[in-house]
Amino acid sequence: MAKTVDVNLINPFIESTLECLQQMAGCQPSRKRVFIKKDTEMHGNISGVIGLSNGITGSCAVSFPQILAERIVAAFLGEELPLDEQMIHDGIGEVANMVAGGAKMRFSKSGFNFSISTPTVIAGSPTQLWNPAEVVSIACEFTARSDWEETFLIEVATKPADK
Repeated sequence: MAKTVDVNLINPFIESTLECLQQMAGCQPSRKRVFIKKDTEMHGNISGVIGLSNGITGSCAVSFPQILAERIVAAFLGEELPLDEQMIHDGIGEVANMVAGGAKMRFSKSGFNFSISTPTVIAGSPTQLWNPAEVVSIACEFTARSDWEETFLIEVATKPADK
């Protein structure tokens, strides 16, 4: 049997990402591309990962290059650069939590519910996220602001449905 994944699963995560960064960090994110992500390497060197269960099985990850993570968290907290690593990690964990929580709220409005885990932040270079073989990852790349060249990625990895 062929395995398929509904690409519409990522739309609530995209909407939530845009809203989170606009409201909390004063950014004007712009979507660059949506694609099926086939490799394990994370886009940046700091990522917030949230597990999804009880309705959707998989994960949601937001991944940033270090400088972009620091800029976003500084804007989020109203702080000046540079920030210490713990502040950056905590801030990226909160961004991941808000993105997944916002998507969960959007899904619940249509009667579809699932659970989210506490965020885990991973950092380093290169950072990799290994999903089970049957999991399909849909990714969306963004710029946070037009005057910042770095991009970040959200990645929603889910088990496909049998068709």
